[in-house]
Amino acid sequence: MRALFLLVVETMFAPLAALGVILSFVFSSKRGRLGGLSEELPERFGAIRPAALEQLRGRDVWWFHAASAGEVAGLAPLLKALHEKTSLQLVVTTTTRSGRDAARALPWVAWAQLAPLDAWPCVSRFVEALAPKRLILTETELWPTTLILASRAGLKPALINARMTPRSRSRYGLVSFFLAPALRALTVVAAQSAEDGERFVGLGLPRERLVVAGNTKYDQALADAPASEARERARALGWSGAPLFVTGSTHPFEEEMVLAAFLAARRKVPELRLVLAPRHLERAADAADLLSRAGLKVARWSAGSAARADALLLDEMGVLPGFYALARAAFVGGTLVPVGGHNLLEPALAGVPVLFGPHTEHIERPAQLLSAHGGGGRLVRDAAELAARLEEFARDEDAGRAAGAAARATAESLRGATARTVAALEWAGV
Repeated sequence: MRALFLLVVETMFAPLAALGVILSFVFSSKRGRLGGLSEELPERFGAIRPAALEQLRGRDVWWFHAASAGEVAGLAPLLKALHEKTSLQLVVTTTTRSGRDAARALPWVAWAQLAPLDAWPCVSRFVEALAPKRLILTETELWPTTLILASRAGLKPALINARMTPRSRSRYGLVSFFLAPALRALTVVAAQSAEDGERFVGLGLPRERLVVAGNTKYDQALADAPASEARERARALGWSGAPLFVTGSTHPFEEEMVLAAFLAARRKVPELRLVLAPRHLERAADAADLLSRAGLKVARWSAGSAARADALLLDEMGVLPGFYALARAAFVGGTLVPVGGHNLLEPALAGVPVLFGPHTEHIERPAQLLSAHGGGGRLVRDAAELAARLEEFARDEDAGRAAGAAARATAESLRGATARTVAALEWAGV
């Protein structure tokens, strides 16, 4: 009865959700992309392009859902493993356009589009048209209507790379009466850690459906091509041999702290150079302006300039990993501001000392391991501490090499989640 009540209530709010999609374009910095609204709205209402349906007709389809580009990247190792192991057609839906674009770029994905609104007509329309065999959601994507309808359609829903912070657990606890039917619809929850798993159980997930599998994001392989492109650009900028401070996935206000730390360390180590990759590419112009106003000569990756510069702004997707491989030290954003943190293991796997702030709610386990003695990472609480750690590694290449090796060992210890997740999905699919 609760499940039926939830389906009706969420469906009543569907028109408001659709209006929200439109208003989010009108009143945001992305309103210039309104031309894509004619494509987005049908997808939000559960429509699938006829050409995609024709391609998938008569095939075994698994439906995956991830929120944004970061979650798609974390899903990629699992999609690759399933593609190599099975003849399944893998369809990915996402909440954001950037996530959809990232999914479409993966060679193992048969089709990717925006997810239907979490309302009965939209989800039912999508499921009926696609006719998938399974539904696999990622991290914290607990969409009640989608889960309940998928369960009733026999899709055996699963949640992988599942995580839940203590703060989220408290919030979900306020609506646990309504969330319980959605949790019971899940055939398995493959949690990132035992602590994450216990929080799901505390909200009503049957314990026998819990598996601790880790995070498939940590099984990502380092790409050789971006690294070679990064080396070539560094040479063109005259940076050969210079210590590089590479900062990834940075946010507003955090970039000011990163810049202050870089300038302070550079006064002690003049040859130090900065590589900055904002989390959201539409902010690239703002980030470039910030660096220029500080008196730095800035080059942009997309411009292809070979002129000498003090800083390089990465304003295209997929470039950052190559520069991590060249870094003397790396900083991962979303940690000096209350965002919850981004992927610490990417620079760690590149063998680089990893610096990060105290806001690590979304990356709790790797942050703990990296900041432990000998883990290869350093927790910094403000710009002054960041500058001190940066200066340490910029001055002492041997210290950086040793910390980088420790960081790589820490990252390697967290790998293997893909195989465990595949096994959990096979078990839950019986």
